Amino acid sequence: MLIALLSGLALAVAPAGAQGRAPDPLGVTASSTAGVVTSAPGCPSGPLTEGRLLTGSTSLPPGAFSSLASQLSVSLPFRIGGIQVGLSGSEAQVALANARGTLTLALSSGDCTTPGSLVYDGTTVSGGGNWTVVPDATPANAYRGASGSGTFTLNSDVTPTGTGKSWSLSLSGSVTLPQPQVAVTQRAYWGGIGNYLTRTLSVEYRIRNTGPGDAFNVKLLDALPTGSGITRLGPVPQTVGAIRSGATAAVVVRYRVCGLVVLGCRFTANTQTSLTDALDGNLHTETVPVAVQVPVTPVP
Repeated sequence: MLIALLSGLALAVAPAGAQGRAPDPLGVTASSTAGVVTSAPGCPSGPLTEGRLLTGSTSLPPGAFSSLASQLSVSLPFRIGGIQVGLSGSEAQVALANARGTLTLALSSGDCTTPGSLVYDGTTVSGGGNWTVVPDATPANAYRGASGSGTFTLNSDVTPTGTGKSWSLSLSGSVTLPQPQVAVTQRAYWGGIGNYLTRTLSVEYRIRNTGPGDAFNVKLLDALPTGSGITRLGPVPQTVGAIRSGATAAVVVRYRVCGLVVLGCRFTANTQTSLTDALDGNLHTETVPVAVQVPVTPVP
C-alpha cells in the first residue's frame, strides 16, 4: 500500500463498449483520362471470347475516402462478345489507398456463363454491378478485417490497346470495420518541490486502445474531478491523434488538490475521450472514471 501511495500509481482500467456502432457509408466517384487498355484472355468458351484489361489510377481529395488524400486504382478485365460484357469479381478489383492502408473491393457484373448488366457499344463499356470487400488481415493495414458490399456504375473506353483511355467509376454502399475502444490508467506526480508546496498535481492519463480496430482523431475532451477541494487546471481538451489497436498514448492534466493535508487525499476524474474509426466514421465519446491517489511526498 505504501509503495502505491508514494509512486502515485493506480490502475483504473474501465473500457467502454463498442456496441451499436453503425457501418460506415462508402460513396466514391472517380474519373481519369489516363487509363491503359491491354489485351487479356477472353472466356474459354461461350460468346465472350474477347478480353480487354483496363488499368489506371487517380487521386482522391480529402473527404472522398476518409479525411485523407487517397488514391483509387482499378484493374478491370472485361470479357466481351458483341454487345455483351462480363466482369468477374475474382479478378476485377478496385483499391482505395491512403497513409492508413488499403481497402480493396472486388467488382462483379456477370461472368463467362451469364453476362451482367454491362454493355459494349464498340468503343465504351458502360453499366453497373456489385462490389464486395476483399478480406485483408495485414496488421499494419488500418482497414484490416473490413467487410461490406454495395453497387457500382462505370463508363470506360476499352478500344484496343493503348494509353490515355478515359474512364469513370462510382461506388456506393457500406463498410463495417473492427472498432476501437478505450481504457484509461493514470500516474499522478508532483513534478518538483514547488508544485508540491502549491499542491499542483500532474496526472498522466494513459489512453489505451483495447479494441480490435485502430482509433483516429482521438481527443481527451475532459478529465473532470468529482468531489470537493479539487480544481482542474487543464489543459483540456487535448488532441491525441491516432492510437493503433493495442497501443497507448499519454496526456497530462494538472489539478490543484488537497489543501494542507496530503495523506489520504484522492479523487475520481471522469475522463472523456472522442475518437473515430479508420474511415473517420462512428465519431463517439467514451467516459471512463479513473481513481487518482495523490502521492504523499514530492519525489517522483
